[in-house]
Parts: sequence; structure tokens; C-alpha cells
Amino acid sequence: MKDQHFFAASAMQWATTNETRDLPALLDLMNKDGYNYNLFSVPVPHTTDYEINMYQPQVPGTEWLGTFTVPKKKRRK
Repeated sequence: MKDQHFFAASAMQWATTNETRDLPALLDLMNKDGYNYNLFSVPVPHTTDYEINMYQPQVPGTEWLGTFTVPKKKRRK
């Protein structure tokens, strides 16, 4: 089990990496949704329970990796 995971959140959804979804798959999922999103590195396994406040994981040591802007041509209509 990995001791960290990635967490992505937009105004419409959030998702994490897990046993079946790696980072490229997480980014594809968020890009297909069509909304800009933030990406975080969370220093605990994805199975850990933690608070999410204002679209951000509330775990000590969490790192914000950036905001990803989805091109308008990929956004939902």
C-alpha cells in the first residue's frame, strides 16, 4: 500500500488515485469532466478518512501541486 495519494477537486467533483486509478488516469478523468481543478499530494494512503474543507484535504503535510485549467474545447456544453 502506498503511503500517499493524489487528490483532485473541481467545483463539480473530486477524485483520488487508488489501486486502479493512477495519476495519468486521474488527470484524464478531471480533464474529461471539463472544469478547472486543483491537484494535491496527500501524505496518507487513499483509504485514510480525513476532512475535506473548501475542496482541499485537511491532512498535515498535504502539498498543493497547482491549478489545472481545462481548455474551453474540452469543457462540457
